This record gives sequence, C-alpha cells and structure tokens, in this order.
Amino acid sequence: WQEVPSSDLAEKRNLALASGEFPDLFIRGGIPDIDLVKYGEQGTFINLKELIDEYGPNLKKVMEDEPDVKRGLVEHNGNIYGYPTVYFSDPVQISTRLFINTKWLEKVNLGMPSTTDELYEVLKAFRDTDLNGNGKKDEIPWTSNGLGYLFNMLKGAWGLQNRGSSHPNVDINEKTGELRFIPTSDQYKDMLEYMHRLYSEKLIDEEIFTMDHAQLVAKGEQNLVGSFASVNSQLIGSTHEKEFAGIEVALKGPNGDQLWTPKSASLAAKGPFVITNKCKYPEAAVRWVDYFYSDEGTRLFYMGVEGVTYEKKADGSYEFLEEIKKIPEGSSFDHVLGKWVPYMGGGNPAILKTEYFKGGETQPIPLKASTNMAPYTPKELWSKFSYFPQEVERMAELENDILTYITQMNAQFIMGTTTFDQWDDYVKQIEKMGLEEYMKIYQTAYDRYSKN
Repeated sequence: WQEVPSSDLAEKRNLALASGEFPDLFIRGGIPDIDLVKYGEQGTFINLKELIDEYGPNLKKVMEDEPDVKRGLVEHNGNIYGYPTVYFSDPVQISTRLFINTKWLEKVNLGMPSTTDELYEVLKAFRDTDLNGNGKKDEIPWTSNGLGYLFNMLKGAWGLQNRGSSHPNVDINEKTGELRFIPTSDQYKDMLEYMHRLYSEKLIDEEIFTMDHAQLVAKGEQNLVGSFASVNSQLIGSTHEKEFAGIEVALKGPNGDQLWTPKSASLAAKGPFVITNKCKYPEAAVRWVDYFYSDEGTRLFYMGVEGVTYEKKADGSYEFLEEIKKIPEGSSFDHVLGKWVPYMGGGNPAILKTEYFKGGETQPIPLKASTNMAPYTPKELWSKFSYFPQEVERMAELENDILTYITQMNAQFIMGTTTFDQWDDYVKQIEKMGLEEYMKIYQTAYDRYSKN
C-alpha cells in the first residue's frame, strides 16, 4: 500500500497517472469524475461492468434496487469505471448544519434565527456582548474551517444549488426552467453582498481563509464561538459542544427562498475505487471490494468487529462499546473512531446505511439538526452527469480556469478587496473564459441524464 496524505493526494495522483507509474488500484484516490472518464476511455482504468455482473452481486443489487444510482454510475458508453460511495442516510447526505450557541442566545435574549436578517442580528449581539465572561471583546460570532460551509448554509436562502450539492455551480432557474450558472447569477451576487456585510462587520471569523481543524477546536474549547457550520457539532471540541443546537428551520432569504441545499444524491461519488490496467487479478479485486456493499461488509466497514468495537443489542440494533465512545478532552468522536474503522474523511468505496453508520453526523445534536433541515432539502437531487471523451477534456480545461477564478474572486468580494461595482467585469471575465461553451456541454450532459 502507498499511503498519501490528503494534502498531497491530488498532486501525487496526477503525477502517477501522467507518468504511467501508477498502482494496481486506487482506493479513496479522490479521482474527479472527469478523470474517471478520461482515463477510462484511454484504458488506464478498466471497465468494471462485466466484472460487476459476474463477481459483484452486492453492487449489482444496489443498482437494481436504486435506478438513480445506476443512472449516475453508468457512463455514456455503457461502461462503469469505479465502485462508488452510496448514501442511504439523510444525516450523511445533508453535509452541512448551522449550529448556534443556545447559552449565548439566552444571554442576549434572542431566539433561533429563521431568516438571514435574524441571523445577522444574532451575530451582532454575539459580537457586542461579553458572553464568555472573560472581560475581553474576543467573541467570534460565526466561524468554520473554510468558506465552503458558509456557502452551503446560505445558498438555499437565495434559491441556489436547488438540485443538490452534487452540482454546486449549476442548477435550474425555476422561473425559466433552464440551466443556470450559479456564480454569475444575480442571486449569487446578492448572497456575496450579504457575506461581505458579515465579514466587514467582524461577524465572520477573520481567519476563515486559513484556519485548520485544530485551530477551530482550540477556539471552541476556549468558549470563543457563537455559531459555526459543519458536518457535525464536534468541530469546536467537546467542552462546550452540548451548549450548541442546530437551527430549527432553514434560513429564509430576502426574496422568500427557504431551501437547505447541501444535500447530495444517493450516488455521492463514482470513483472511490478504481482498478488500473496494471492489475493482474481484477476479478479478485472486484470480489474484495464488493464485500463492502453487503450488509455484513457495511457493518464491518463502519463499525469494526463485533465484540471488539461494537455489540448487538437485544432489540437488534448495533452500538459501539462504551470504551470506544470515550472521548478524551480536546478530541472528538470521529477522531476516536479513526483508530478503529477506516471511513474517516469520506470518499469510501462502500454503501452507507444509517443503522451502521455511527459517525459524528448521527450523534444527538447533529442528528436533530439534519432532521430539522430535511423538510427544506430539494425535492429533486441530481446525481453526477456523464460526459463523452471530447467533452471531458474540454470541460477540464474550462473548469480549471473558470472555477479557479471564481474561488479567487469569492474571497475578494467577501473581504472587500474587490467591490461590487466590478461585478459586471467579473461576469464578463467568466464569459471570456468560455462560459457559453461550458454551459453548452453541461446542457448536452443534462439532456442525456434526463433521458436515462
């Protein structure tokens, strides 16, 4: 096995594929869908369809029982190039929750926010009150480790990402029924202006662009945090975790939109496990990985070994042993579990079921938060689309330039180093980068997807 740190994964994977010095298998290799098709068409990744038919009964059954999984997994040419991540669990498919410090809410005499305006007022009150009682003005109204969670928790309040998180940049314009490129829309601009307002008034952690997990946990342990968005409530450590609760309803935006859109389709990823043309025994590789799509294999993957990490209760449910659930100060449940089971970090070749997945998302506080958000998630969730080889190459070129530029400009708009007077220039620059061609390819892929 060649283990690669997540920070180096993309670079080392790309170098290996480009040089031809790649392994028999990629497991949790983070392979983008575009590369999956590209290297599949080239023959670097082998077609698994016939192997699944003969040696993969468990994934085959999933595809038979869940047509949307099959529709997303089978490529335009009828081939399958990877064993997927499949979610059958709302607590996991909903990837972001917004948690508020309820103890602080009581002190400032405010209720849980239900609109973006109310959230703004709550964050202001957190900023202006010595809620941790240390005599310093050091309260952080909202924080997280990266901008992604900020976008996830706010997009739905502007009606954006309305076909789920598998397509973060393209959705449907509900008024016209046409595809919409989200980052050039008027709604996206309005959302960025709201984010800028929060940032400029010091309602967002100024270290949002650089902060890592350890720094965030430290701030939580010091009782500095008023609210945060994350997968689960353990992001700020265990000392004050129980003082937080998820918002009760999705935030309603200024135009009346009230969606919670960071929810993925059941087919969460298409290529967590791929077999390369260097593998001498692909049949054995398929038999091995397919086990993790069985009921027994799923339980092993997410819970470990019975009697060692978990036990079966009298009612038929499964629970981790008490010694496994002990959380040292400054740690989290997920970090503890990482010593025993391999799923931490996601992107796994496995099927995830609520009854066996006991990660941070299913603990009482985040579970209640996702239950609150479930009624506000999009009614239609798109799986990943499939692309022809010539489309793949062009999409990769266009996405690299366009999305890199958007990421850069998001930060500048939020921080205020670029003003919104320059929005039209921003849109024109994206158009110059080939937006029309990008959307044409997307439309073609969407049309194919819709007909399947």
